[in-house]
Order: sequence, then structure tokens, then C-alpha cells
Amino acid sequence: MIHAVVNPAGAGGKTMKTWLQAEQILHEKHADYDAHFSSLNRNINDIVSDLSDNDEETRILLFGGDGTMNLAVNAIRDFEKTRIGFVPCGSGNDLAKALKIPKDVNACIEQVMKDEIVRYMDVGELIMHNHYDETGRLISSDDQSRYFNISSGMGFDAEICAHVEAAGMKKVLNKVHLGKMSYITAALKVIFESKRAQCEMIIDGKENVRFEELMFTAAMNNAYEGGGFMFGPGADPCDGVFDLCAADHLTKFDFFRMFPYAYTGSHVKFDGVYMHRAKDVRCKTDRPLWVHTDGEVLGLSSDITLRISDHKLRMII
Repeated sequence: MIHAVVNPAGAGGKTMKTWLQAEQILHEKHADYDAHFSSLNRNINDIVSDLSDNDEETRILLFGGDGTMNLAVNAIRDFEKTRIGFVPCGSGNDLAKALKIPKDVNACIEQVMKDEIVRYMDVGELIMHNHYDETGRLISSDDQSRYFNISSGMGFDAEICAHVEAAGMKKVLNKVHLGKMSYITAALKVIFESKRAQCEMIIDGKENVRFEELMFTAAMNNAYEGGGFMFGPGADPCDGVFDLCAADHLTKFDFFRMFPYAYTGSHVKFDGVYMHRAKDVRCKTDRPLWVHTDGEVLGLSSDITLRISDHKLRMII
């Protein structure tokens, strides 16, 4: 049985159009499937949680973007018995690009019907050790944990996502297939307004690195984030480590000179760009910074841990 999980309103209606195309293909191939549609009363988390909470092998085929996959990985109850297929329908599709998932819906369906695990993908984990609101007021000192597929981090990239979310422009631009423009517009705004932070990193419990003017740090489980920026050009989602990318001591001029190179991963050649491979990184900053997982904003924190979890995502596409 293939359990298709669909967000009908995703990507300005694109997800539903893709599902209707896939449904026709599944019908023509006489596939055994059941469709589950998210709603206000039952979201992606609820559906995936229910499907993966049993004693049998479960095959889930997700239709959506990177945010949909983030919701799914955080809802899986039993990673050992859950197999995931993915038909990319988002505006950024960073995960699909990194994993080379075909754009052709028919090719995706054929691979899912084979039900062969083609990769065991690492699952990243973010732990926020404190949580602040936008005014700088401490909300909680309790640990909050969330998984990620693509990347997680704090600073510039998370702040961009926060601006996109607050402006509400992404949904509008998605309808005319210009969702990436929302991130570019926000990036220009953030680079002029954001402040740098002092940061101490403890890498794999032994190496200490200090940054005096940190712009951002990102744990890259895949090569791309933010709609095609290759911040982790050497990142392999199945190698048991993530590629840490951090930017320090970059002026506005340095940033604009470097930024275009991030599309090809060539930004690593610039002074002020720090790259390191790690399994576990503790980041402490002198002020709260925006934090995200797979582009989903979680709030502000001054103390986080980024690590590879013990789970593996069993991908069938």
C-alpha cells in the first residue's frame, strides 16, 4: 500500500495539480494506494504520525516542498518501519535538488512502486537550550528539539526566513511561480539591518572556535538551502556528518561580492567563510539570533546544539 500525503493548498495550488497528475498515473499502473489530504483539522504532522505509528512497514509518498518534508521527519514515530518517497512541488526544492530526485512525476511513481530503499539519509537535530521573543525577553530555558533534513542554523539565513514569514509574501509569489523572489528581497533587507554577534563554538566536544562578528552559521546536511544556495558544496546527506558553514568579519561590501558565488558553492574561497565537518556543534552567542530548521523559523536563541541524530530516513526515491 502506498500512502500518498498531500497538502492541497501547497505552493499556491501546484501541489494539488501535481497530485492529480500522479493519481492518474497510479490508477493506470493499477497501484494499491490511499490518499490523505491535510486540512486545518488534520495537518501533515497528524497524518504522518498516525501512518507511522503501527507494527507494519509503512510506505509514505509525500507531495510538497522542503517544509512538508520537515513536518514529516518530525512526525515519524518509527523510523525503522517507515519508508519515504517524495514528489517535489515546492518553490525552493532544495532537498530534491541535492538528492537528484527527478522532476518527472511518472519517474517518481515508478521508483516508489519498486519500494526499494535507495538511500539511508542522515537526520539532523537542533536543540535550542533557550528561547527568546522578538523583544529579547527570555521565554524558556528548557531544551527544545527539532529534526531537519536539509539544514539548520542561526543568524542571517534564519532571519531571512523570519522576514519572509512575517511579510506573508511567499504565498502570493508562489501563485505566480516567483517564490524564490521573496527570499532574495528579504536577503537584501536583512544584510542592511542585521547586527553581528560574538559566538563560541564547541565542535565534537573538543575543538573551540570563536567568532567575533558572526553573520550566520548553518549545519548543512545537504548541499543547498534557501532556494538553491550551495552553502554546503561538499555535503553528503548519507555520510554521518554535516558540513558546517559560518561567516565572520564580513562587511556589507564583502557580502555582496561573495553572495553570488554561493549559488555555485564558490563562496568557500573567500576570507571570512569558515567550513568544517562535524557530528556535533554547540553554539553560544552574546545575543539571541533567529534559528531555523529547513527554513522553518523556530524563534530566537543564544545557545543551540546542532548534531546528527541516531535516526536514518529510509528514502525510496
